Amino acid sequence: FILLIVIVIASCSLPGAMEGVQFLFHPDFSKVDENVLLEALGQAFFSLSLGTACLCTYASYFSRQTNLLKSASQIVVIDTLIAVLAGLMIFPAAFSVGISPDSGPSLIFITLPNVFNEAFASMPVLGWIISLMFYVLLSVAALTSLMSLHEVNTSFFYEELKIDRKK
Repeated sequence: FILLIVIVIASCSLPGAMEGVQFLFHPDFSKVDENVLLEALGQAFFSLSLGTACLCTYASYFSRQTNLLKSASQIVVIDTLIAVLAGLMIFPAAFSVGISPDSGPSLIFITLPNVFNEAFASMPVLGWIISLMFYVLLSVAALTSLMSLHEVNTSFFYEELKIDRKK
């Protein structure tokens, strides 16, 4: 989270970055239609793992005293905060280096190396370290998402088929 904030600050300090901030926070509502709303709902379901039973599996591990509404609210707020910070990391950098903001997921592999090079030009070793840390943590985030998807199957084998977790 701290590294994400450092990269957001570095990205927003690039020349031309404020165009990206404006692009992010001043949407063109004339382009919003039912397809955009469906894609947004799909992204929310994917981001929160609602459609894959991960939350149901993890909720089964809670005690009866756990406030599910509070936990769900915290998950949604944190997920939204991270998404907004990710937007503040990517879009200012994309506008700064002149890359189209609709380039999709590849933006993270095109724009962020430029952020690391430009924002930390006076300290290239620090830029390299932050870059390495970011991509390692991005890989960890991807792996933990994979593990959460795997937990649904593991839980089924453990609880229903009585197969030990180690197996």
